[in-house]
Amino acid sequence: MNKDVAPKRVMIIDDEPAARSNLRDAIDSFDELSIIDEIGDGKTAIQAITEQRPDIVFLDIEMPEINGFDVARATSHLNYQLVFVTAYDQYALDAFDTNAIDYLLKPVRPSLLEKCINKIIYQESLVLEDLKAQKTTSGSLVLSDGNECRVLEYQNINYIEGLGRYRRIHLTEAGTEIHRMPTILSDTTLDEFESQLPPQNFVRLHRSYIVAIQQIVGLSTESRRHFAKLKYSGLKIPVSRSKVSELKAIL
Repeated sequence: MNKDVAPKRVMIIDDEPAARSNLRDAIDSFDELSIIDEIGDGKTAIQAITEQRPDIVFLDIEMPEINGFDVARATSHLNYQLVFVTAYDQYALDAFDTNAIDYLLKPVRPSLLEKCINKIIYQESLVLEDLKAQKTTSGSLVLSDGNECRVLEYQNINYIEGLGRYRRIHLTEAGTEIHRMPTILSDTTLDEFESQLPPQNFVRLHRSYIVAIQQIVGLSTESRRHFAKLKYSGLKIPVSRSKVSELKAIL
C-alpha cells in the first residue's frame, strides 16, 4: 500500500455480532482499510452512512425490519462502494441490480476479500483517469479528495466560497439536481480553482470568492463596501476594492 494514501473508511453492517466480528478480523489484516463503525440494524445504518460518509460499506442482506436492500436504496444517492455480505447465494442477481461492486458469502474467505478490495482500488483508478480525460475535452472540473471524484460542468457552478481549510462550491439549480446536493466541499485552493476556470466565465471578486460571471446581475455599495448581486437568489457577494473596476467593465 502507498503510505501517502489514506486507508479506505469502512463500515460493517450486520445484525449478527459473530458475523461482524468475523468480518472485522478479516478486514483488520488489510492496511488499505480502516473500520470506522459497526452497526447491527438497518435504520441506524442509513443514518450512519448519511452522516459518516464511508468509502466502503460491507452490508448484510437479511436483517429484521429494514434489510440490506432497503439500506442500499435509501443511501443510493451517496458515493460509496457497496459490498453485500450474506450467508445466502439466492440474492446475487438482486444484489447486482443495485450499485453493489461485489457479493461475498459468509464466512468471508480472505482471498476473496482481497480480490474485492483490489477490484475497488482498481476501479477507482480507472474512474479518475477517465474523468481527467473528460476534463481535457469539455468545460468541466474534476474534483477528487482521495475518497471520491466527480465531474463538475462549469455551467453548473454558481460561485465558490473559501471556508478555512476547505472551499464550498455552490451549484446552480441544474447542478443541484444533477449532483443531488446544493453544495460540494473541496480541499482545492481558490488559487487553484482560479487557474483552472476560464477567465471569460469566472471572476475572482474577493480573496474568498470566485463567481460565475453569468450569475452576476448588479453591483451595489453599502457602508462603503461593494457587493455583487447574483441572479435568482439575490445573494450579495463582497467585492474587493481592487476588483470593482473590473466588475464594472464586465457589467
